Amino acid sequence: MVQILSFIHNLTTMLFGIYISAFFLGVKQNRKNILTLFLLFFCEGIVYIINFLLLGAIVTDRLYAVIIHLPLILFLTLYYKYHVTSSCISVFSAYLCCQLSNWIGLLVLAITGKQWCYYTLRILITFISFFLLCKFVCRTTENIFTRDTQESYIIGFLPTVYYFFDYSFTKLSSLLYSNNKIVIEFMGFVFCISYFAFLFVYFREYEKKQELEQYSDLMKMQLLSIEKEVEQVKSSKQKLSILRHDMRHHLNIILTQLQNNNTAKAIKYIKEIGDLYDDTMIEAYCQNETINSVISIYHARFADKEIALNCDISIGETLPCPDTAICTILSNGLENSMHALEEMTTEKKWVNLTISEKKNHLLLQIENPIVRIPKFVNGIPTSGKKGHGIGVKSIVYYTEQLSGQCHFSLTDNTFILRIII
Repeated sequence: MVQILSFIHNLTTMLFGIYISAFFLGVKQNRKNILTLFLLFFCEGIVYIINFLLLGAIVTDRLYAVIIHLPLILFLTLYYKYHVTSSCISVFSAYLCCQLSNWIGLLVLAITGKQWCYYTLRILITFISFFLLCKFVCRTTENIFTRDTQESYIIGFLPTVYYFFDYSFTKLSSLLYSNNKIVIEFMGFVFCISYFAFLFVYFREYEKKQELEQYSDLMKMQLLSIEKEVEQVKSSKQKLSILRHDMRHHLNIILTQLQNNNTAKAIKYIKEIGDLYDDTMIEAYCQNETINSVISIYHARFADKEIALNCDISIGETLPCPDTAICTILSNGLENSMHALEEMTTEKKWVNLTISEKKNHLLLQIENPIVRIPKFVNGIPTSGKKGHGIGVKSIVYYTEQLSGQCHFSLTDNTFILRIII
């Protein structure tokens, strides 16, 4: 019975290693791949049995890596087209996962002294581990092992070191059981290095997450600010409608004051109405009220800074994208142009704004002269000033959210932003 259990244990362990190594990499768990991997298992099993019969158990155990693991790595690399490094890390990780059943089996063997208990429990733990890894772990490892990144090397460091440690000190030699302190403490040293590497990666990712959360909060605040400004302009438009409706009454009051020779009061009343109209100035650049509101806001700001805003707008009332998103992009683009022109000492400061619609796509272009040439990183201008650069990030973020494209360029000291949504 012990021999039968030992044979079953060897089969389940080999199957576990082959399937988990493949699934860790992202090989789909479908019928075709399951049959393909089983064929690989069958071929490797035949080779293993032949070596076992010819060379014996001890030599075959030492050659296990050459008989089973090396062909598996080559198969994952050549047949499934994974990078050889990823294939190695996946196989080494699967090998490390086998140690769970090994240790629990040894614990039960030490308690009971029964070989059949050892093998039975190892088989059971192998099945449980396989189920849990396939259900909860393989999706994560697929994203890690298939990317040639620093994180994958750090995560694969511990399984790789353990793999070579186990073969060098237990299978190819008996150094682990020689009471040599250097050998015994070696894995503790490796765990320490791996822990430090994990901390480094974890806290770096934590800082990135914090930065993304802060950036997301800034985007929300910016969007709320734009929405408030648009609402204020819409409120002004309603106010203007009321003033127009009441204009006949205002004119009658002025006429009455003039007829009574109260010229000063009439002039004062006219100035009061003029002040009310100043607060409700909205230019009609296009049929879309929200775009008109944003351009009106920045037209007033540009006028205060003596910047000419030249507009060429040809769009309909309904846009092919959400109004708030395109208005946020437009606001950030105009805001960046205003900041760039504030640094210029020349008297002629201008911004050309073009918005058009073609084949259900929105085209937006903003041009303005600049003095300081920005540094471009991956085609995106960056700023070394603290607190700057948020506008550009916001433009890129919202353009990507709308599945659009944005392009920043320089032509004859003229900065050009082109966006297609």
